[in-house]
Amino acid sequence: MKKKWIRDALLFCIKTKTWKIMRLSAFFLFLCLSHAWATSGYSQSTKLTLKMNGSKVIDVLNEIENQSEFYFLFNQKLLDVERQVDINVREKPIEIILEKLFSGTSVNYHVYDRQIVLTTFNEERLSDQAKAVSGKVTDPRNLPLPGVTVVIKGTTQGTITDADGEYTLANVPDGATLVFSFVGMKAQEVVVGNKTSINISMEEETIGLDEVVAIGYGTQKKANLTGAVGIANAERLENRPIASTGHGLVGVIPNLNVSIRSGDPTARAEFNIRGFESINGGSPLVLVDGVPMDLDLVNPNDIATVNVLKDASSAAVYGARAAFGVVLVETKKGKEGLKIQLSSETSLSKPIFHMDLISSSYEYAQQRQSLYEDVGRVWINDTRMAMLKNYYDNPTSENEWTVLNGQMYYNGNTDFLNYMLADFAPQQKYDLNISGASEKASYYFSLGYMNKKGYLKNKESNLDYDRFNVLLKADFKLTDWLSLDPKIVLNAEFNDEPHFYANDRALNTIVRLTPDTPVKFPDLPYYLEPGDHDDWAQYIGMYFVGARNAPFAHNGGRDLYDAYDLWLTQGATLTPLKGLRIRSDFSYQIYNKMTENQQTEIPMVGTNLLNFYLQYGQSQPTYMQNRADYNRYYVFNTYGEYVLDQFEDHYVKAMVGFNQEWGRNQYIRALAYEMATSSIRDLNATLGDQQTAGGKSQTSLRGAFYRLNYIFRDKYLVETNGRYDLTSRFPTDSRMGFFPSVSVGWRLSNENFMGVASNWLDNLMLRASYGSLGNQLLGSNYYPYISTMGMGLRPHIFANDQISYVSPPGLVSSSLTWETVTTRNVGVDFALFNQKLEVNTDFYIRDTKDMLMKQTFPVILGTSAPDANAADLRTKGWEVSVTWRNRVNRDLSYSINLALADNQAEITKYENPTGSLSDYYVGQKIGEIWGYKTVGLFQSDEEVAAAPSQAKLGTGWQAGDVQYADLDGDKEISPGANTLSDPGDQMIIGNSSARYSFGINPQVTYKDWSLNLFFQGLFRDYFPSTSNHRDFWPYITDGFEKWWAEESWSEDNRDALFPRPRFMRVSTPAMNFMPQTRYLQNASYIRLKNITLNYDLPQNLIGRIGLEKAQVYLSGFNVWEYSKIHKPLDPEYIYTTDQEYFMQRTYSLGIKVMF
Repeated sequence: MKKKWIRDALLFCIKTKTWKIMRLSAFFLFLCLSHAWATSGYSQSTKLTLKMNGSKVIDVLNEIENQSEFYFLFNQKLLDVERQVDINVREKPIEIILEKLFSGTSVNYHVYDRQIVLTTFNEERLSDQAKAVSGKVTDPRNLPLPGVTVVIKGTTQGTITDADGEYTLANVPDGATLVFSFVGMKAQEVVVGNKTSINISMEEETIGLDEVVAIGYGTQKKANLTGAVGIANAERLENRPIASTGHGLVGVIPNLNVSIRSGDPTARAEFNIRGFESINGGSPLVLVDGVPMDLDLVNPNDIATVNVLKDASSAAVYGARAAFGVVLVETKKGKEGLKIQLSSETSLSKPIFHMDLISSSYEYAQQRQSLYEDVGRVWINDTRMAMLKNYYDNPTSENEWTVLNGQMYYNGNTDFLNYMLADFAPQQKYDLNISGASEKASYYFSLGYMNKKGYLKNKESNLDYDRFNVLLKADFKLTDWLSLDPKIVLNAEFNDEPHFYANDRALNTIVRLTPDTPVKFPDLPYYLEPGDHDDWAQYIGMYFVGARNAPFAHNGGRDLYDAYDLWLTQGATLTPLKGLRIRSDFSYQIYNKMTENQQTEIPMVGTNLLNFYLQYGQSQPTYMQNRADYNRYYVFNTYGEYVLDQFEDHYVKAMVGFNQEWGRNQYIRALAYEMATSSIRDLNATLGDQQTAGGKSQTSLRGAFYRLNYIFRDKYLVETNGRYDLTSRFPTDSRMGFFPSVSVGWRLSNENFMGVASNWLDNLMLRASYGSLGNQLLGSNYYPYISTMGMGLRPHIFANDQISYVSPPGLVSSSLTWETVTTRNVGVDFALFNQKLEVNTDFYIRDTKDMLMKQTFPVILGTSAPDANAADLRTKGWEVSVTWRNRVNRDLSYSINLALADNQAEITKYENPTGSLSDYYVGQKIGEIWGYKTVGLFQSDEEVAAAPSQAKLGTGWQAGDVQYADLDGDKEISPGANTLSDPGDQMIIGNSSARYSFGINPQVTYKDWSLNLFFQGLFRDYFPSTSNHRDFWPYITDGFEKWWAEESWSEDNRDALFPRPRFMRVSTPAMNFMPQTRYLQNASYIRLKNITLNYDLPQNLIGRIGLEKAQVYLSGFNVWEYSKIHKPLDPEYIYTTDQEYFMQRTYSLGIKVMF
């Protein structure tokens, strides 16, 4: 397929260089490790025990040679081997023994496998003040801590502690600073001075109360948060075979609801915070490093933290866009010392497909024939049935095809699932990170590449998706009071997939294909008469027109797009006075997307050889369509923050700022029909009509905001926020809004009367907040207050032609204004047992008022009524996050996190004069499912006659059909007026809204191994409609599943779940599938979203070849699930089983190395 030159250049670099680097890196890693093991394995693995007091050095050396394969080389004239020493060691490596033996002397030693060279040429004399420093590192329980990294600050010179927690570091200058670091422990720095022995007791890293959390325009300690904020760090996204960040956030943060409609890498995740937003829709504001960005385009490997601002108090500084919460994403920054990380991940994805179709043509024909016979009809004649039976009994190539009276018949078995779909789809991910920092500057560079193939078995026509991510950010401290931080972000997507011809040409048509459907014109000995093979040879291998999606997917046109999202940001930070920080940044986005749709002509053939000709089906008319999107967006932020903390009992932080955003969107589209040839896919290579279209839109937002924090004696906390917004989306008199909030906190754990619990209670805090935010209905409706006029073409009354027209403008309300979202929130946070147990809970009520809705005016108006702010909604919910973490000993640690949330929304104001059930109404719980109560299945025609009439739902009721309950007692089953006052026999049978969503994340670490699991799930009801789930209801589509006959009613199967078979081609089965209690699905589920087994290669091996870290991991995504939902439905993806891209199970092998 044709690729854009930019994509080709990027792919060339990746595939020819980066990919080779990845493979070579892995190879050299293995080679170097093997070499390191071979050359230093003996010295590292050999342990010696010596107990020698008052012994000569020469005697000690001899004893070492006697106990081992070591031998010493030295000059006795230069080395004082008669010196008496005391040395007592047990099971120590040779390096530790030699350090003790020659400590304080001018003797140097060099270990070369089994050879040890002693010399008096002191390398340390290059620095007269350099010396060796040794010591021991222990954990909080005073146990030795092996594997601690000890480095001289500002250099790459260092070592690690041995199994007994001991270390020795040579050539340490007196003025040096040693940095001790270990995973899960606080890094410590110690100035050497004149010390030669430094012992360290490491402290467990505080990952709770003292953690700094990103909030709106600033940061704050987690312990001081009075609003509702959810937090996820980079570890939740690492080493997971996810195609986008959205996949990785499912179930991670309580009440952050993420919906993924399919496995298509181009499909965007839908985010929701705390439940149903508005009858007009809505979504949270997503900011990446302070600017709005498509989160699914961000490389998950670049993300440092994800913080979710849930209530009005925490989100108030973002004003009108934050009515339904804010997702704040911070990318990684450079850390001290040069670090280079290279990672490679290879994945295989398998479609999650719960269908089991009948693949035997004869078995299928028997079932379908019986359905026709039930209504006195015939599907196929006896001759055709005999052909299928003949092949069924003797499946040979001779019996696979029959030509009778010029008509070709296929007697074989086509398993379209296996014919169309590959067992696994490959995915590749590569990442390169380079970062570093000093006292004056820091930098972070990231290059990421992901390639994902589609599900089609035909590789040449398969989907091909590429994503490139480039992130370059730096921070330069120019003076003591001025820092500059430029940033460049480039996200690029390239997608190439089969053209979507028509609804029944998509992948979902697999479920409607019968096993006797012929696919390609066969190669037969002869066709109509012996000797005519060559006359038909030109058609061999061509698709039959009845093969539906197969020819279109394999031989059809392509849908392609190239998208480039470039962000340029320049920030500046000033600290002119103590406690004062002024921050400004300006960001400029350039977004270009080029889309190309190619509907090419596909020649196909029919099965009638006597009336044989090339057919093109729905591949005509051919056309080329190009579209160019060209968007620009500007963001300017500036704010000042002042901290007053010099008083013992008082802490004050004040922030005031300004935000300006404006955007311009433009597109141009060109469509041209009748491609001259399928081989030249260009607008200029067309012969038919041409169409053009385009459009422009602009939007802007301006706001001023503030935040004031006050803390008294670290016990009483008050925070107030506010924002004054102006938007271009409302009339001049209504476009301004002020949105304030306030929150308070009481840290009971710091009260004197709680002193008795101080040995086990680390934190206990009560929180409460109240705030109001506006919703400006962001989206494509940029000018809702301006009436628009329709334009187009209409047929001429007196001629076979079309004329242009302009229709009168519709009515709009002059008082349109913000929807107002008010949130009340109370929370309790506590931490116990040195923060081993941490619990955060929140309860909230969110009122959405003045929602836009359609009004009803008298018919005499002559046009539709304008929208008005006239509806209200209330959402109630709660959420809890529980974390337990513990280190059992120096080798074993574990943790488990539970995220649990629930919410429910109810309409509290709405104009529905008739009480129609087809519209919203006051008291309605969002997600309500109205339906009929099912009595069961009729077991005889007598029962049908004796039961209340169901004629208003359908005709021809018989034994085996569904019997509905007569709830209103009027002796007939009906929907009544379908209103609240007259629902007929309908009732509320369930609710499709998600309830009690949860995530469970246990993790165990043992030495260099770690195992991480993540389970996610929720509770809800679901009723599959007959329009979207034709493959759920038996015999409502052409393809038959194997279980349908077993679970459908018959005289011999009266306890079946489904009614008697009614095939849609010959009857109306939908009357049995009205919304009802019998087929209401329990769509609750628990799914193992991720499992990762990780192994860190030992430091004593990789350190020898200059690696700081090397890691290998195995990971699985969507590995397992449990649900009571009936097959073939997937409980998580209940939107439809008619998908163009299936959800997938993904298994990955990855490697990371850090230099």
